Amino acid sequence: MREITVRLDGVDPDKYADIANAIWMQMKATGCDFTVTPDEESVPDQLDKRWDEYSQVSWEEGGRRGTPQAAAASADRADIRDRADSDE
Repeated sequence: MREITVRLDGVDPDKYADIANAIWMQMKATGCDFTVTPDEESVPDQLDKRWDEYSQVSWEEGGRRGTPQAAAASADRADIRDRADSDE
């Protein structure tokens, strides 16, 4: 078995949860068999709560014009429609 160690200094619990969850998401994308083991200070409920907060981010909703992803996707769709209408 191979192992990678990430040591963090001075991160608050939310930032720690973001990093732990990001590592989990990246590993999930690889298709490998893996485990991510949080440190002894971690509270699983806090990691889960932070994970659940990500689902409140929406491509369609968000501040003003939506999330940056939504604004970029909308602009791209409009550009594609414009090119299709002009037969480019």
